[in-house]
Parts: sequence; structure tokens; C-alpha cells
Amino acid sequence: MNSTFLGYLLFVLAAYFLLIFGAPENEPAIKAMQHTFFSPVVERYIHIPGFLFVTTGVFASILISYTFKDVWRAVRSLSFIFFRNKVAFQNYINTLKSISEYTQTRDIETLEEFANTIKYSFLRDGLLMLVNGYKKEEMEEILQSRLENEMHREEVDDDVWRAAARYSPGYGMLGTTVGLIQMFSAKIDAAAGFGPIIAAMSVAFTTTLYGLLFSNFVFQPIADKIERRNTEDALLKSMIIDGLGMIKDKKRPTYIEEKLTSFVPHARSLTTTAQIAVLENLKK
Repeated sequence: MNSTFLGYLLFVLAAYFLLIFGAPENEPAIKAMQHTFFSPVVERYIHIPGFLFVTTGVFASILISYTFKDVWRAVRSLSFIFFRNKVAFQNYINTLKSISEYTQTRDIETLEEFANTIKYSFLRDGLLMLVNGYKKEEMEEILQSRLENEMHREEVDDDVWRAAARYSPGYGMLGTTVGLIQMFSAKIDAAAGFGPIIAAMSVAFTTTLYGLLFSNFVFQPIADKIERRNTEDALLKSMIIDGLGMIKDKKRPTYIEEKLTSFVPHARSLTTTAQIAVLENLKK
């Protein structure tokens, strides 16, 4: 089953939540359910069928627009903004400076063991190219091509969340339209009173509320933060390319440090890495 087909199935499920489960005739049961889980103050802003319609509908549109792989990558990117949202530029500057200091008196080919201990694959692979005798131009060409390809893949992550931000208000307005249709088609009788109309109005307003909240409070901020994180990661990789090129040219360590510091955004931590300690041991 591909993502597009599953997306359309989810849209049918979303329509069921709104049109069948959320029908005015079911309002007493819905109110009883909401009263069980929410306090009276919160309950007035809650409409479970409308909430399910907006969330399921947005997810359905995302699956129609993107592949499973794209959606999974976008979900995984949340770990970077909640748990690893800072790029430690200074760590890598210190590491590159220490590599430069080491290669001032020793052959870079002796750094193979150290290079294999580096966790960040971009720096590790670039250093291994120098260890294996690649020319500066060859190393820069390969890493620059890799940087561009990775940037293209990472753009999809924030594209998915940006698409969710676009779809959310639309589903909110769709729910509002359905609510208004239910309201104007409701029959008023002595037994039901204005109950069906009030129930339809609840659908109309709460779905708009959910759509706007999801768009402006959840999806759009996530997309913006992922975009900034990807921009900083690309900047870090550009800095590494420049640093490795200067190491290949045997530039002075202090020159390399000053040159690379220009890449560092404001207020970055100046902590050191464990790799520097390994290099210090190599010098002995």
C-alpha cells in the first residue's frame, strides 16, 4: 500500500469523524464523553469529532503529497529541534585547529586511527580523504557535492511541516462549512429546541480554532526551526570544507582558527570535544 492510497483512506476516515460521528444527533453522547475527560472550563473549547477531523485530515493530505520515507524523515527531524537543537561550531573549530597543529610536525597519513573515531561523518570522511592522499580540489569537490545533495534531502523535512501548516486552516474551514450546513439544515421542534443548531455551531467554530492552532502554534514553528537547524548544519559543513582545505595547505593553526570563527553564529558554546584529547595523546 503506497502513501497516496493510505492518505485517501484516512481522508474517508476523517470525513466519517466529522459527518457521522460528529452529527448533531450524536451530540448528547459526544458531550457525555467530553464531560468525562475535561473540566467544564476546558470542555467548551473541545469537540472530539472536529479535533479528529482536522488532525486525521491533515495527516491524510501529507501522505497524499509525500512518500512514507519523506514523512518518516520529517518526524525523525523532531529529535533535532527538541533534543539536539544546537550546532557546536566551536567544538569543530577546536578539533580542526588541533588537527592543524598535529600536522605541522607530522604526516597527515598518521591520523587515520583518529579520523575513524570521529562520530560526525562529514568531518570523518573529509579527513580520511586527506589521509588517503586526495588532492585538495578533489576533496572539496566531493564534499561540496555531498553538501548540496544533503541540503536538498533535508529541505523535504521542513517542507512536510510547512505543508501541514498550509493544510490545517483549510481543514478548519472545511469543518466550519460542514457545521454551517448542519446548522441551516437543522429542524427546530419543541422537543429538540435549539440543541441541533448549537451542536452544529460547535462544530463550525471549534474546527476553525483547531486548524489555526495547529498551523500557527505547532506546524509552522516546527518548520521554521527545522529550516534554521538545516541552515546551521549546512554552514557547519561549509566550515569543515574550508578547514580541511587549509589543513591540506599547511596554514598556521591560529590562522585557521581565526578564519573558521567567522562561521560561528552568535552565542555559541566554547566547549571542547573529546577528539582534542585524543589528538593531544597522539602528539606525545
